[in-house]
Amino acid sequence: MTETEASIRIAPEVLATIVNLTTMSVPGIVAMSDVPRGHLLNRRQPDATRGVHVDVRDMAVHADVYVVVAQGASMVAVGNEVQRAITQAVHEMLGMGVRNVNVYIQGVE
Repeated sequence: MTETEASIRIAPEVLATIVNLTTMSVPGIVAMSDVPRGHLLNRRQPDATRGVHVDVRDMAVHADVYVVVAQGASMVAVGNEVQRAITQAVHEMLGMGVRNVNVYIQGVE
C-alpha cells in the first residue's frame, strides 16, 4: 500500500479531549470552565471536551481553553505552561502544528 492510498483522520472530539486532558495536567489548573455559548450553539459539552474549542485550518490547530486557576498561582506562568503543554502534546500525539493556544482564565479557586 502506498502513502497516497491511505489516510488517518482524527475526530474533532479526540483533538478536544487531548487538549482538555493536557490542560488539566498542568499544575495550577483547578478545573475547566464552560466555553461561551457562541462557540457551541447552546449545548453542554461532555466532561472530556469541556472548556475547549478547537479548530483546524491549513493543517494547524487553533485552540481556545477556558480554565479555573488555583488561588495563589501565577496566572501568567500557568497560562504559558498550558500553551507549551498543549503545543507539545498535539505535536507529539498527532504530528500537527499548533498555530495558537488562547487561554481564558474564567475564575480562581
